[in-house]
Amino acid sequence: MFKKKSLFVGLIALLLIVLTACSNSGSKNEEASTEDYPERDIEVYVGHGPGGGTDTFVRTITNLMAEDLGANFNIINQEGGSGVIAMQNAMQEDADGYTLIGDSAYAVTTAAGTNQFGLDKVKPIARIQSDIYALQVKNGTFESIDELIEYAKAHPGEVNLGAVGTMGIDEITARRFIKEAGVDMNYIPMEGAGNMHSDLLGGHIDVILEEVGPTVSYIEEGEFTPLVFFAEERLEDFSDVPTTVEKGWDLTDGVERYLMIPADAPQEIVDLLEDAAKKAMESEEYQEYAANSYLNLRDGWMGSEDFTKKLEQDIEKYKEIIAEIE
Repeated sequence: MFKKKSLFVGLIALLLIVLTACSNSGSKNEEASTEDYPERDIEVYVGHGPGGGTDTFVRTITNLMAEDLGANFNIINQEGGSGVIAMQNAMQEDADGYTLIGDSAYAVTTAAGTNQFGLDKVKPIARIQSDIYALQVKNGTFESIDELIEYAKAHPGEVNLGAVGTMGIDEITARRFIKEAGVDMNYIPMEGAGNMHSDLLGGHIDVILEEVGPTVSYIEEGEFTPLVFFAEERLEDFSDVPTTVEKGWDLTDGVERYLMIPADAPQEIVDLLEDAAKKAMESEEYQEYAANSYLNLRDGWMGSEDFTKKLEQDIEKYKEIIAEIE
């Protein structure tokens, strides 16, 4: 009996030693994986189609980050829901630092309730761009924002205002403009920027809400004319174009483009990615791209912690705005 009891106790002790060793080994492997990061390709889910502003941003910044980190970034475009579909699919993957999200409408989709992943589930790595909207028309239609407003008031329900998507930052901003200006315009959701530009050229819509970068070639060729910029001060390159603040409209929000990651990812990896993003943004290659695309009109950089706080505030702000619009 004594021998059986001793044998049993010995087996229990041996089991505890093995479990402890396995536990310690797991911790060391986890630390090693963080230290050796990245060991494989990093996937970035983008909720917009190839060639658009957000897609181009993600490809540009990750190409430069890849040089610093020694890793490949695979871009996965999944359009729909102003980024919601891409977010949903990305959040099904492991929170191991190898799945990122390139987004530009998180605050709005979260405020609208279409995105189910709050800031307890996903966190920003960094905001890199803060773009500026402009209302643009086909050259020869309206000479000024005042003329457009005057026409819209005289012809209620006849002016078609196009912007990309539904219940994203574009639609919210377009509807806020319609309300602030006190006009009756039709909001026309467009499937993509390319279609929107073609429809403006073809006269199928009368005015578009768009950044300057994607339309700069049209502007330089005299096909599009910006009527007003959603900014506080006039832009140096467009000093003859007024701003929304000049017109008395509290509309300065623009498209913010950033990288996000599942909130459970190791903080060491988040810090590493934030640092790599900042180095990429400060590089000569990125600065040249930003200047050529008119993405340097205002400072875009905001680190993880600061941008998280801003998103918290923006979500609450957009909840109120959406309630007012509806």
